[in-house]
Amino acid sequence: MGLPLAAGHVLVRLGDGPPEAAHTVLDALETVFPNHTGRGRTQVGNVWEDPPAMTSEGTRVVAGPRPAGAPPRAAPAGVHLFSQAFDARSGRDRATPAQAITLAGRIDADLLGGHEDVERVLTVLTALCGSVEQEREAQGPHLAVRLRLGAPG
Repeated sequence: MGLPLAAGHVLVRLGDGPPEAAHTVLDALETVFPNHTGRGRTQVGNVWEDPPAMTSEGTRVVAGPRPAGAPPRAAPAGVHLFSQAFDARSGRDRATPAQAITLAGRIDADLLGGHEDVERVLTVLTALCGSVEQEREAQGPHLAVRLRLGAPG
């Protein structure tokens, strides 16, 4: 899982939820972690592959075997995928209760980066809007965590 991220940075990918919820989460993270990249729509299809599958905007590859010559399976219509990298070392270790946010709906999130940095962003996200961890994969110095945000923490 080679990541083109600077030291201390965590890639936050949001999808499978209302775009308004994604923007609310990214706005809140920007207040906690002031050093960050601009927002974008992710073009990485599957973060769990090594190397990640590259797809066109708005399309996500689902891992798993598929017949030879078959095209990648796309995400359901209407799924918006947003991404932004945050310097986890530039902010606070936790969000204050005053920074808690209410989401327009539940949304999936993938966090990718160094172990300590991902844990720092995970702690902040849980305080901001609640989260339920769905999957965790560590490979060497990198950690990938998949969450459902807007759920009770």
